Amino acid sequence: MEYNDLITRIQQTSVDVPDTDAILDSMRRTVRRRALRRRTILSSVFVLVAGVAMALPLATPREANGLTLAERVSCSLDVRPNDIPAPLLGYQHSLHNRQIITLI
Repeated sequence: MEYNDLITRIQQTSVDVPDTDAILDSMRRTVRRRALRRRTILSSVFVLVAGVAMALPLATPREANGLTLAERVSCSLDVRPNDIPAPLLGYQHSLHNRQIITLI
């Protein structure tokens, strides 16, 4: 008997099925919300990376004497008193090599 009562109750109740437009609107809202969330996260990451990239040079310690790489290399090499510094000597050799290649 319970089974028959259950069947009659189910038949008497109406099923509220949303129409197609409501389903599509819900899907569009969901897609828009996800896209907005994705753009927000990407822009936040971009701002964070740009901020770190701009702040990193300020945070790195600078040398007190402020020598360039070429000057530091020159200081580390043994140079005779009458010789020119190593970077200039390398530049002179490269010019000399270029002249030789040009002649050939």
